[in-house]
Amino acid sequence: MSEVFGGVEGGGTHSKAVLLSADGNILAEVVGPSTNHWLVGVDKCIETINDMIQRAKAEAGLDPNTPLFTLGMSLSGGEQKDAIDKLIALMKERFPSLSQNYLITTDAIGAMATASDQGGVVLISGTGSNCKLVNPDGSQIGCGGWGHMMGDEGSGFWIAHLAVKMVFDAKDKLVSPPHDVTHVRKAMEEYFQVTNLMGMLPHLYRNFQKSHFAGFCKKIAEGAEAGDALCQHVFTQAGRVLAKHVEAVLPAAQEPLLSGDLGLPILCVGSVWKSWDLLKPGFTEVMDGLGSSDKSKSRFHGYSLLLLQQSSALGGANLAARSLKANLTLNYATNAKVFYKQSFRH
Repeated sequence: MSEVFGGVEGGGTHSKAVLLSADGNILAEVVGPSTNHWLVGVDKCIETINDMIQRAKAEAGLDPNTPLFTLGMSLSGGEQKDAIDKLIALMKERFPSLSQNYLITTDAIGAMATASDQGGVVLISGTGSNCKLVNPDGSQIGCGGWGHMMGDEGSGFWIAHLAVKMVFDAKDKLVSPPHDVTHVRKAMEEYFQVTNLMGMLPHLYRNFQKSHFAGFCKKIAEGAEAGDALCQHVFTQAGRVLAKHVEAVLPAAQEPLLSGDLGLPILCVGSVWKSWDLLKPGFTEVMDGLGSSDKSKSRFHGYSLLLLQQSSALGGANLAARSLKANLTLNYATNAKVFYKQSFRH
């Protein structure tokens, strides 16, 4: 059989692996748990990747002992060169039949390589958050992506933490909440199965699991959809801070990125974007401000928000193939679609 290209999308909660033929046909697609090596450790990370690829090979009817031509991995936490080199060296050593060649990039860059070869902004809001601007010449600038101790603003974790913090602060009378905390407190007690604030301490320390804590964001979304004012406030704040990431990278955008039909293309990745209607008031407020500010309005004439229709594992596979000058065909037009567009042209 001709060369087979592998790709992995590795998130903080879930992962996905795909196998592709050179003409871009998906031969197999499988899912697995987190492959963020900062969260689960290097050994667990590479074991999960190997397991997913072996299952994908079986699904595609391939010999499990025949290595892929390339394996490109788009991983959250895939930014530090020393850690990447260590991961690849360990994979080669422990799983020699996995792949002939490897490439690891970040979840943001993998997502962009799935949607376009012309660049844009990738704005991730899943378990954690990150923002990367990729220019048409390949140059990059980022904002965020520092993890929950130092950032992750606008992410599922950040939303969950902000809501819980408001309950604690209201109880202590440290900070008056902008709205009543009753609904959030009850939802918190139900989700974490506690009866008081003391009961939360194990979830915050000894038994802390980032993906589980971030999962509380879904309950905040449900509360916001049901009309709870505090839940709605938290999502508005998340929308604002996500847009501030775009504001941070916007000055580095090259002209071709701003002058196309889409305006600035912003690829929105991660499950928090499923709640766009809740993020929208805060997000559009900041973006509208950019569109009318003296500093940016001469260059910034609008933007489009896009959602991936395919896993960013395709982008990982694409980048790995490109790094070896191999030809892998992707249909960018069907890989992402616009779900919101705003123009500031007067």
